[in-house]
Amino acid sequence: MSRPDRREASQLRALNCSLGQLNRADGSAQFSAGNTSVVSGIYGPVEAKVYEEKLDRAVVEVKFRPDIGAPTTKDKWMESAIRNTFEREILAHLHPRTLVQIVVQLREGDGSVDSAAINATSLALVDAGIPLKCMVTAATCAVLSDDTTVVDPTQEEIDAARSTHTFAFASGSPTGPLYVDSRGEFTMDEYNHCYDLCALATERVLAFMRTAIEGKVTKEAKISAA
Repeated sequence: MSRPDRREASQLRALNCSLGQLNRADGSAQFSAGNTSVVSGIYGPVEAKVYEEKLDRAVVEVKFRPDIGAPTTKDKWMESAIRNTFEREILAHLHPRTLVQIVVQLREGDGSVDSAAINATSLALVDAGIPLKCMVTAATCAVLSDDTTVVDPTQEEIDAARSTHTFAFASGSPTGPLYVDSRGEFTMDEYNHCYDLCALATERVLAFMRTAIEGKVTKEAKISAA
């Protein structure tokens, strides 16, 4: 099977990220996989409105903005998915009665947008200094019409796929995925195969993200020492 961009079935697209791009945000990150690019900005913790606040923990709010036009039902679902994923990993009890707002902006979408959004948000939370239980990374697989399973599918591959599967994992956690989204027709064996491929892919994504974070910390340390 030949993929449109000539990658191997289990090969990720070229990854790129940049931390601290948004000047007005408390933390931000751009995460790109091939032609898919997402920017996530973190605002807070800030004082929450009285009718929103929780006495024992911070409130997590997510806004997802598409690259073109107004948010759709799918974008609202994406907001819910990101919020549910990170609410469990943010140590919200350390900031009671506050608000942590996550604003995710899609710059270009060429498949695997949900996993890119989760990866961008994970980096942005670290950049903002929001305390986390652990890093969260995500990857997407697609089962094509010829029964081939591919990692990090492009939009062209997703449009032609029988099913798509996105998994998000907490680094070092033995408890399975934090987030699962499986759509289309698939067998249990195909689901399990996608699970395994995504788990391996997220390990590579995590290594890439750690390198990016270490690079920024080293750069900032040199500037402070100068």
